Amino acid sequence: MLKRFFLYMVLVFAWACTTKTIPGTDLSDTESNRALLEMLDEYRMAFEGKDVERIVRLLDTSFADDGGSADVADDMDYANARERFAELFSRINNVRLQMNFRKLEPSKSDPDVYWVSYSYMLSFSMGDKNMQDSDVKQMHVKKTKEGSWLILSGI
Repeated sequence: MLKRFFLYMVLVFAWACTTKTIPGTDLSDTESNRALLEMLDEYRMAFEGKDVERIVRLLDTSFADDGGSADVADDMDYANARERFAELFSRINNVRLQMNFRKLEPSKSDPDVYWVSYSYMLSFSMGDKNMQDSDVKQMHVKKTKEGSWLILSGI
């Protein structure tokens, strides 16, 4: 009986000491990690709402993205982001973006910079054609001194 009691106490203590995670993720439930997920959701909602200004507010001034290709024609930086998003949003309708967080990894070069792995499914219409795209991507993000997050690349 005494062995069971001690075993029970060890299990209760071990359970109480485990780190709590944000539901649906492997992220520790911290204010900073919740702020990161809120920023990702803000980006998703801004994209679905085709809200260029809201997206640009989520970009760091050093933002640069190569569009996933060697073609410089699809490159985007902070200076041309408004123009690029406005052009994209003028061509598409009925946008639906689903983003699923997968993993968060710190950068080796800067303690405030992280890689966010996420999967996405994008549905939209272009003219009379319905289209879909899905993939796994990495977004490079930076934590500000105020505790918010900004996008460096990977959209």
